[in-house]
Amino acid sequence: MALRNFFIPVFLSIKRDTALFFITKYLLYGLTRLLFMTYRLSFSLDSNLNKNFSENVGVFYFWHQQTIAAAYFLIKVKAAQHCIVSSSNDGKLVGSVVELFGYKAIYGSAFKNPIQVTRQALKILKDNQSLCIVGDGSRGPAFELKQGVPFLAITANKPLFFVECSSSWHFTFKKSWDKFQIPLPFSKINIHVSKCDPKALRTHTAGDML
Repeated sequence: MALRNFFIPVFLSIKRDTALFFITKYLLYGLTRLLFMTYRLSFSLDSNLNKNFSENVGVFYFWHQQTIAAAYFLIKVKAAQHCIVSSSNDGKLVGSVVELFGYKAIYGSAFKNPIQVTRQALKILKDNQSLCIVGDGSRGPAFELKQGVPFLAITANKPLFFVECSSSWHFTFKKSWDKFQIPLPFSKINIHVSKCDPKALRTHTAGDML
């Protein structure tokens, strides 16, 4: 909580100052790119997935705790062209960095613009483009899949893929709601991608997406 109380004023000041936002965005992008260059990737796929990974079109989800490891993997293998990002102040900063890596960020959550973000996501999927999303959202509970994730796959008639991540060395924010992890430089990023049955998961509403 203390960490959150420290960062909220920082993000607010960055958002209000256009020049500071611009500088911070490119600084984070540069640092992230340097960090990614040190990682080593090891990944495996379910046998029913296309070995040419970019040909697997659908909804890719991962846990919030492993956002950095998942982002490294998805960017490296060029999977998914769009991602749903929280419309919070820190989410908008993260989204601006993600876009520098070539992704298109869609801003929204269960608390702000849920209908709009759902419509945008469905249009992307129906245009035969992939989408990535944090499975347990920006507020949790940790490792509990939000109902809107399988809803998108079912409504758009697209596959649902789970990106399971771990890293050999990482720093853990032990007091965060999901014990968020940042893989340390020169870590080995382990990835396994599996295809899920969205109909076997909870699918009652699209509102609880992020």
